[in-house]
Amino acid sequence: MKNKNLLVICLICTAICSLFYVNAKGYGIRDSDDPIDLQGRLAGSGDMRSQGAQVEAFKNATCVQLNFLVDLGSLEIEVVDGEGNPVFQTTVNATEGSRMKINTGSWATGKYTLVITDGLGGRLEGNFVIN
Repeated sequence: MKNKNLLVICLICTAICSLFYVNAKGYGIRDSDDPIDLQGRLAGSGDMRSQGAQVEAFKNATCVQLNFLVDLGSLEIEVVDGEGNPVFQTTVNATEGSRMKINTGSWATGKYTLVITDGLGGRLEGNFVIN
C-alpha cells in the first residue's frame, strides 16, 4: 500500500512539473534564454505579488522577451546602454499573457538596462549584457 501511494505521489509531482514546463515553453522561452532579474514594482497593477512578479524578462543572442503575467495597462519600455543613452523606447498595452520581443541582434556588445515604467510611478529595472 505504501508503494502504491508513493507511486501516485510521484506521478502527480511529475504531472505538475510538466505543466509548468509546458506553460513556460508556451511563452516562447527556450532553455538557452537567460532571465533578466527585474527589481522594483509597478504601481498600476493592483497586484499583490512579490517584486518583479508582474513581468518576466529573458535575453538570448538576438532578442529580449518580456512576458506580462497580469494586466498592467499602458507601460513605457526603454533600454539604455551602459552610458545611459536610450537605444530602444516604446509604449505597450500590457495584458495578462501578452508578450513582446525587442530585437537586439544588431546592438553593440556591452551592458544594458531594461526599464519598465507605468503611469503611476511604478518601475521595474534589470541589467543584461550582450556579448
